[in-house]
Amino acid sequence: MKRSLVVLLTALAMNSPSPGNEPLPAGNVVREGEVLQYKVKWNFFRLGTVTLRTIRDSSCHEPEDIKVTMTVESNPDLSFIWIREFNESVVSTRTLDSKRFHARHRNGEKYTEIWHTVDTLNHCTYYRLADRTTGTTLVADTLRGVESFVEGPSLFFVARCLSCGPGTKHVPTLAAGQLSSTELTFGGERELIDIGALESPVRVRKFLGVAHWNGGTEAGMGGDFTGWISDDDAAVPIVSEVKVLLGSIRLELESWSRPGWVPPSGQLISSKEALLNGTH
Repeated sequence: MKRSLVVLLTALAMNSPSPGNEPLPAGNVVREGEVLQYKVKWNFFRLGTVTLRTIRDSSCHEPEDIKVTMTVESNPDLSFIWIREFNESVVSTRTLDSKRFHARHRNGEKYTEIWHTVDTLNHCTYYRLADRTTGTTLVADTLRGVESFVEGPSLFFVARCLSCGPGTKHVPTLAAGQLSSTELTFGGERELIDIGALESPVRVRKFLGVAHWNGGTEAGMGGDFTGWISDDDAAVPIVSEVKVLLGSIRLELESWSRPGWVPPSGQLISSKEALLNGTH
């Protein structure tokens, strides 16, 4: 897959009939210092917490690169599940491609570590999976012709940038050492949604997703998922409903730190009104 995501996004913008359909600029969405925390629920149980942080540090060699971390912690009060994850991705804000990825996943006694690094000069990606308990390498592979893709944290930002819709996009995705795709369908309609962290409903854009892969997390994500993203240029994910091994779980924004951001509220406007007003 040699076609970069920036080419994909540019092509989508060129084929868009109106400004409301153009992808959001990555510079608006990817904001250094952003922290988003989500509670994870299954039926009436709180399964745990997912936290995403966007930072810049010395390991990012290019000025347009930024580091995104995603931690997953299961609820310590639940005896039937014990998960701790740390996922770290260096993402290009110019192309939205994943440049390198490192993760440590603990699920009960199972403890694994994952690395992948993109080698653009040789048009390949190096992938390694190891058992952290024993130090044994489980998989070491070189994926030829694979240099443009996303994984968990970087997929998160691609969905945000594409959320203005409408349309269906297929995004190359690397999961469990295999290249597949994630299908994202945006309807372009606005909704109001309630979350526990706010007294008033949030104005959001809904999208549907299909993960044509399994894995990428110890929770065993795969299949269909649904997301609701804030209806503004920040495009902050508010709620997601995801299928995992346990069934369907709900991720809901419960706290955030993003300078200057206020969750959008107010009355809904139709797509026609938004087009006439020049807003989206």
